[in-house]
Amino acid sequence: MQSRIATLVSPKILEWDVVQLPDTPPTPKDVVCRTKVSCISPGTEIAAFTGMDPLRPGPVYPRLVGYCNVAEVLEVGSEVAKARVGDYILTHQSHRSAFITHEDNILAHVSDKIDLAQASSTYLFHLAYSALLRSKFAPGHKVAVVGAGTLGLAAIALATASGAEVVAYSSQPNVADRATSFGARAVLQKADESQDGTADILISTSNTWEDWHCALRAASPGGTIAILGFPGRGVGPAQFNPLASQYVYDKQLTLVACGQVPNLDVSPLHIRFTLKRNMEWLLSLVANGRLPAHLMVSEVVPAANLEKIYERLANRDQSLVTAALEWEN
Repeated sequence: MQSRIATLVSPKILEWDVVQLPDTPPTPKDVVCRTKVSCISPGTEIAAFTGMDPLRPGPVYPRLVGYCNVAEVLEVGSEVAKARVGDYILTHQSHRSAFITHEDNILAHVSDKIDLAQASSTYLFHLAYSALLRSKFAPGHKVAVVGAGTLGLAAIALATASGAEVVAYSSQPNVADRATSFGARAVLQKADESQDGTADILISTSNTWEDWHCALRAASPGGTIAILGFPGRGVGPAQFNPLASQYVYDKQLTLVACGQVPNLDVSPLHIRFTLKRNMEWLLSLVANGRLPAHLMVSEVVPAANLEKIYERLANRDQSLVTAALEWEN
């Protein structure tokens, strides 16, 4: 079986590599899979597509893209206990038509009763969930979200589903209706100071210093800023002190980096919130309609259209939150 793999070789240059997967039986713990659908994570993938500075030192290209993959299990190794032929599974595989992976890389099983394109967006909600976990969210906390892109909308939806009343900040045109449909109680311009100092938890999802300043203002005394975006990435130095004492010290703010949780198969007694347990729970919310995955995935398109979708996202096509890629059988 051949696998078509999307690879960025330089900014805005996407190529498709064709790799022949081994025809021999899989090793005892491996599963052979065929991708059904994969979801685009706009922040990460468009940053790579446009050539934005990498998050950490090292080579940038060639680069695999994507990490939200739903696949069908075609064959299993002799010792595989976590999957059977015919199962649908969610993994962090990149945009590719087929793959072989160890069974421990299965993030969750996907019911055939869930729309697979919607299921493929689950990890985008997980990034927001990690922000709530790191911020020690509890019912009654006032939550604000700065930025109404894909991560911002996911954070709005997750906080709302968890019982919070959410205020969103965005200066993008025509975003209010969309943010409201994801659960925001109000959508304010970033320069609006009417809610300054009221957010117990402020989830920052963007890179601009304007947004970071908004986050510092909106956070309440003793509040927490959960950092899902990358303040300053691609925009140069700030024109103000991003750790100004009038905010960070006077308010005694807590700043927490988010996005990573333990990826371990351990008892809940030892670590309750692991990546796989979180993903199973979030998939259940997608299945019962408590998370608006149908709004997150604006379009489902053939995988061959990936570069066209990248171009639209890079040009800030307002009709897209994100898109799912459908792979040929």
